[in-house]
Amino acid sequence: MVKISVIIPVYNGEKYLNRCLDSLINQTFSDWTAICVDDGSVDKTGKILDEYAKQDKRFIVVHKKNAGVSAARNDGIKRATGQYIHFMDADDIIDANYYEQMIKHTGDADIICSGFVSNSKHSSNLIYKHNHIVHSMFGKVFWTQVLLKSFVWRYLFKTEFIKKNKLVFDTSFVSQEDAIFVLQSFVYANMISIVPNVNYHYIFNDNSALNKKDKAHHDKLKKQYKIGKSFRKKFAVDNNVSVLWYLRKIVSVLFMG
Repeated sequence: MVKISVIIPVYNGEKYLNRCLDSLINQTFSDWTAICVDDGSVDKTGKILDEYAKQDKRFIVVHKKNAGVSAARNDGIKRATGQYIHFMDADDIIDANYYEQMIKHTGDADIICSGFVSNSKHSSNLIYKHNHIVHSMFGKVFWTQVLLKSFVWRYLFKTEFIKKNKLVFDTSFVSQEDAIFVLQSFVYANMISIVPNVNYHYIFNDNSALNKKDKAHHDKLKKQYKIGKSFRKKFAVDNNVSVLWYLRKIVSVLFMG
C-alpha cells in the first residue's frame, strides 16, 4: 500500500499546473501517488497531465466531464489506495520536505495538520514552531484555527478514517465546501497532530473557479459564504467552543508568521 494518495482536481490549469506537479516530484518523501482529476478542462491541462503520467507512474490521471471541485475530490476519494489522503489544489505548491515531515508526526492521529504561507491579501500566514497533539475539541479548534482558516489542503487524513465516517464533499457548493468537510471530520477525529516547520504554499489564482467575473457566480459565492459562516458558528456553539468563534480573529494573530 502506498503511504499517501494526493488528490488534485484541475480545471483549465495549464498556466500553473507544472509547478504544482513538480513540487510533488521534488519531495524528499517518495511513497505517494497523485490522483489528478481533469475536470473537463478545455485548455492543455489534459495533455500536461498525460505527459507527467507517461514519465512518472505515480501520477494517475482521470479525465471527466466538468462537475466542480467537490465532485472531483469525491472521485479521488473513491480511487485512493494510500494510507493517508492529501487534497492539494493545482495552483499551489508544498515544501520539498512536506510529506517527510507530515508522515514523521502522524502517530495515531486521524488528521495531521500543517501551517501554510499565503500570497493572498485575503488570508494571512499560519506558522507552527512546535508539534502539538490535541484530543479535545477546544484544542483541535484552537490549534488549527479552523474557524477562520478552514482550508482542506492543510491536512493529511487517514483514508480509513474518511471512508469509515463516510466523509464526502458537498457537490452543491462552489465555495465553503472545505469548511464543511473539515469541520465534519473534526467531530469524528480522536486526535490531531500539528506539524511544525513545514508549510503548504497557497498561491492565489485570479483565474480560478472561485474568481469568475460574472455577477451570477459572485452572487452564488456570497450566498454560500454566508451559509459557510453560519455553519462554522453553529459548529462552535454545538461543540462548546463558541468563545473561539467570537475571538477567532484576535487569537489568529498568535500564529501569524
